[in-house]
Amino acid sequence: MAQESNSANIRFYVHVVIGLFMMFAFARVFSPLGSLTPVGMQIVGVFVGAVWLWCFVGFLWPSLIALVAFGFTDYASFGQVVTTAFGNQVPALLLFSMILFGSPQHVGSTDYITRWFLTRKISNNRPFVFSFVFIFATYALSVAVNVTPSLILMWTVLHSVLKELNYKPGDKYSTLMVIGTFLGAISGQASLPFTGSTLAILNVFETASGIAMPIPEYMLLGFIFSVTVFVIYCLFMKFVFRPDVSNIANINIEIFNKNPLPPMSTLQKANFFGMLSFVFLVLLPSFLPDNFIVTELLNNLGPLGIAILVTGVMCVLKADGKPVLDFRAVAAKSMNWEIYIMVAAAITLSGALTHPSTGVTDMMIAAFNPVLGGHSAIVFFIIMLLISIVATSFAMNMIVGITLMPVLVTFGVTAGANLPAVAASSILLLHYAIILPSASAFAAMLWSNKEWLTSKDVAKYGGSIVIFAIIVSIVIIMPISLILF
Repeated sequence: MAQESNSANIRFYVHVVIGLFMMFAFARVFSPLGSLTPVGMQIVGVFVGAVWLWCFVGFLWPSLIALVAFGFTDYASFGQVVTTAFGNQVPALLLFSMILFGSPQHVGSTDYITRWFLTRKISNNRPFVFSFVFIFATYALSVAVNVTPSLILMWTVLHSVLKELNYKPGDKYSTLMVIGTFLGAISGQASLPFTGSTLAILNVFETASGIAMPIPEYMLLGFIFSVTVFVIYCLFMKFVFRPDVSNIANINIEIFNKNPLPPMSTLQKANFFGMLSFVFLVLLPSFLPDNFIVTELLNNLGPLGIAILVTGVMCVLKADGKPVLDFRAVAAKSMNWEIYIMVAAAITLSGALTHPSTGVTDMMIAAFNPVLGGHSAIVFFIIMLLISIVATSFAMNMIVGITLMPVLVTFGVTAGANLPAVAASSILLLHYAIILPSASAFAAMLWSNKEWLTSKDVAKYGGSIVIFAIIVSIVIIMPISLILF
């Protein structure tokens, strides 16, 4: 045990040394490569060092050190780096989104969302319909709250149900449902453009392309993508994987009504509708005339302004004698500072990477031209989808997405591709790479669920999900995205 601990410590410090060398010494030791300028070498060193540490060490302190290292480059002073990182709207929107979507969970509104889905009579005596509803309930909860709390909650509910029905860890149905629940959670994250990795990647795309991603269209595409994959997964469960469902053949929703919830309180209702009002107000301008005063007001506020407005109103209003949103309590529980700092650092570094003074864009064109250059718009679209899913199997989806967006824009313009369609489809797809734990922090959660899963199970059924997602993205999502955008 002590030997394993020492080995892990050695690996940790080796990764730390490599990351810090890239950040602080790479550009000083090596001459500029290819089209890179001296400042470009500095930026690439900091970016690669940060990515290395994010993949092998952690998120928080590597992001902070990356910002410090960025301040030592010739690109910008440290004061400018801090202003760019924390004065950017994306980290601020991420912060308020965590608060707004965390508040319903804080007061228990999410329990009612889950219970509503799981008590639909359509599931009675239909084991695979029940399986779909359970996965979709996880998706809805992930959209309403976040991946981590929804996944933990729904896994807890699932384990209780499986034990109630005499399923054990290692049973095929148990394995498929644990993985299916994870599928629902990550699909929810991919479909919501206001939080986490999706928000960060979309910002890089918009910065690189100068094109704003239409939010209603993106959310609709994410919904279609997710539901289609869920349906195919459940069909494969029934006709290909064929688990033993004899224990669940007579499933009845009364299993979830054994411990009925009390009536939803005014505070819980207010939190739930507060969250919905944020989404509604963000989407509303897309359905109103451009010159309408409400449209102009909401467009002027933007998603960040709307988030701040709704947060402020919820803090002022009271229900059941308490503020609708207890900012301090919710922030203490819902704020993921690691992701917040990482997004701030990643967006700052990615913005510098594509600046003309660095020469990085020219280098990327030369590097990717053999693969992406000279293709039609449709062929380029398909290749980008395949690159997204393959690359994310080996590195974190947010890092891959941030890195790929400038490449996508550069070659997409040359190919005459529909940039929002390619970007939206690629962002959705890269969240489904779960074959290796390095794909995301959530994939690592799946792999670490040793009580109910083996590594072989994750690789086998996770690989099936990747194949489903690729086929759906090319055959269904690609043509739909070209219509929507």
